[in-house]
Amino acid sequence: MPPRDCERYDDFLLLIGDFGPFQKRLLFWMMPAAFLFAFTYFGQIFMILLPKNHWCKVSELQGLPENEQKNRGIPKKSDGSYENCFMYNIPYNSNKTNDANETRSKVPCNNGWIYDRKEVPYESIATEYDWVCDKEDFGTYSVVVYFVGCIVGCLCFGYITDHSGRLVALFLANACSMIGGCVSAVCKDFPCFAASRFVTGLAMNYCFVPIYILTLENVGMKYRTLVGNLALTFSFTLGACLLPWLAYAFSNWRHYAMVVAVPVVLMILTSLLAPESPSWLLSVGKVDWGIEVLRDAAKANGKTISEETWSEMKECFELKFANEQLGKQYTSLDLFKTFRRCVVLIILIVTWMTVAMAYDAHVRVVQILDTDVFITFSLSSLVEIPAGIVPMFLLDRIGRKPMMSAVMLLCATCSLFVGLLKGEWYVSAAAIAARFFITMGYNVGQQWASEILPTVLRGQGLAVINIMGQMGALISPVVLSTHRFYRALPMFIITLVSVVGASIILVLPETKGATMPQTLDEAEKRWTLRCKDRKINADI
Repeated sequence: MPPRDCERYDDFLLLIGDFGPFQKRLLFWMMPAAFLFAFTYFGQIFMILLPKNHWCKVSELQGLPENEQKNRGIPKKSDGSYENCFMYNIPYNSNKTNDANETRSKVPCNNGWIYDRKEVPYESIATEYDWVCDKEDFGTYSVVVYFVGCIVGCLCFGYITDHSGRLVALFLANACSMIGGCVSAVCKDFPCFAASRFVTGLAMNYCFVPIYILTLENVGMKYRTLVGNLALTFSFTLGACLLPWLAYAFSNWRHYAMVVAVPVVLMILTSLLAPESPSWLLSVGKVDWGIEVLRDAAKANGKTISEETWSEMKECFELKFANEQLGKQYTSLDLFKTFRRCVVLIILIVTWMTVAMAYDAHVRVVQILDTDVFITFSLSSLVEIPAGIVPMFLLDRIGRKPMMSAVMLLCATCSLFVGLLKGEWYVSAAAIAARFFITMGYNVGQQWASEILPTVLRGQGLAVINIMGQMGALISPVVLSTHRFYRALPMFIITLVSVVGASIILVLPETKGATMPQTLDEAEKRWTLRCKDRKINADI
């Protein structure tokens, strides 16, 4: 006969220990995963860098000083800068000024380009294959293809994570990251490079998310905020800050691509050595395996548990799984079956799209600023540390809604300054500040969404939100490319998007001090769609 006191095993961490050597080992494995996550996400930026200052190569003028080559052979634009895509049909053969060439006709570049190596001191794929002028959008297209891969990866690996296990998803995602990265390094044309970036994009989230979920599922509640933010705040930031200097040090995009891709083998090995999540094993009916992992965890944490307790625990989880199979099986479509649910999900989706677009735009904006791209990217990446620490202290004091709305509005303000200011370092400072605020929004939004959604559909609901959020990230390189029409236009678009995001979240429920909803009915009672919240727990 099944034991009656099964509720005591719902939180098995009380028995095996909630933050002992077992959990610290999981945290140890999560740190390199976060570090390499930065490589997978940001690595492409430094493969496709293109100096803003480039001009036609004029064979007859080779050997002359750079300024004289441009002065004799390259026409000027109306603003006084030199053309990037045109040259004179016949170069002027004296040392007179460019004005004397006005009688010559302009023709498109026909002998390649010369690139300012002071801006980008190494060969990127964009400079090696001249992705300029009529090919100038190739870099943007490659990023878009990368995010298309990310969307497909979220669909595939999200399903695998819940149905085949956290470690299977971790293995497959990191295999995609390594294979795609290595193939990128040998590509000689755009179709090959785009295809390789699609494969790498498949891993964009799930090269890290499975080990993140696995760790949080097996850490005590009071340690989750610390553990969840520790890896992203420090390891991810370190990886992001290191990337530009790896590109600078290796001085060739192919060598750099290999250096970014090969270390991912560490996470492939981790997926073979780490224990599967006992929470997942028990939830899908693999009780024997789950109990075996819990035994190892208890032993590692120095906990002694009787055989009678293990036997009773096994019976309880077998009974619980059997009862769950008799109950209703929910799908993500259930989140859209009433008006209130539909509105809340749409708001969460649109909010996450605005956050993802603004975040990715402020990551990549360094490519169009006038300051040194390597220094600016490293400085802007460093703000991930305070952006991860500040929410730890403020989130439970002032609440999710006011903090999320405030950081989105501050991001909008700083983005507006990026578009309006003139001094190059003033612009860069405003861009770095904007990234600081949108990174906080990213961190707060991820936690807030998980607290709003009910337990029965939390995983599937977050998958829907993240997949749609990647649509926003996919659009961000296109938004940045509009700077060719008007320098400040990308930041004006991001300003508008951030204001929209800050406004629509005001009707979402505040979750500060509230328990997470378990059922759809419980969640729907909280989704009041009002700016001023009730005391949630008092009404349930």
